[in-house]
Amino acid sequence: MDFAETEDQKMIREMVREFAETVAGPTCEKRDKEQIAPIEEFKKFAELGFAGMTIPEQYGGQKLDDISEAIVIEELSRVDPSLGVMVAVHVGLCSMTIALSGNETQKEKYLPKLASGEFLGAYSLSEAGSGTDAAAMVAKATDDGDCYTLNGEKMWVTNGTTADLFVLFAKVTDHPDYGKKSHGGVTCFIIEKGFEGFEIGKKEDKLGIRSSDTCTLILNNCKVPKENVLGEVGKGFPIAMNALDNSRIGIAAQGLGIAQGAYETALKYSKREKLLENL
Repeated sequence: MDFAETEDQKMIREMVREFAETVAGPTCEKRDKEQIAPIEEFKKFAELGFAGMTIPEQYGGQKLDDISEAIVIEELSRVDPSLGVMVAVHVGLCSMTIALSGNETQKEKYLPKLASGEFLGAYSLSEAGSGTDAAAMVAKATDDGDCYTLNGEKMWVTNGTTADLFVLFAKVTDHPDYGKKSHGGVTCFIIEKGFEGFEIGKKEDKLGIRSSDTCTLILNNCKVPKENVLGEVGKGFPIAMNALDNSRIGIAAQGLGIAQGAYETALKYSKREKLLENL
């Protein structure tokens, strides 16, 4: 097996590295200290076309192979881990989930805006009592005729304060499996930030990657049109797990990029100290 990068992949690496160093790098330290999300940097990044790297061309994207996607996230994370995680969630957990599980109407409505960077995407599965045990979620959705009414609180939502579109999970109480199976009734919803009853909660004060916003979401009789159910009612759990599986590549790429950036910074520092010793 040939592990060498293709010419296209080398070009992508060079392009994203230059962007990260010249656009994200100069503002990274200040944003991290002040917990300012890199939304302006993301908009500029989207101009390169990579905001749609998991979206098919017919919906305005330029779908890349997995290695190329990893290279993009790695190079961003090498300079600015917060921008790296913002992009990873946008392209992996949100955009790809809609591309894989959405119907034609949903894809035509949302994917072009995600691909262009007009919309920033987020993903909301975890709750206070259901992190790794996602099936234990208690957020509920009730059938109210032409819409579902959602109530509950979601936690640890990356891009939460800045996102325009959320892939969010709750249990439909009218589903026959609700209360009978651990993941009975789990349904995936596409939620726009302006929906009635959708509120942004507490923003977390984190130890690291502080420029990436993480917050709670409050569903206070949140009205979600039925056409915004992603997939089938009660079939949301496999969608959630598939989304997490698809996101692993981004997490690995972030780790590699952060390690590379830390190594280069430490090496530069040690060379400077050695030089001072010899003066």
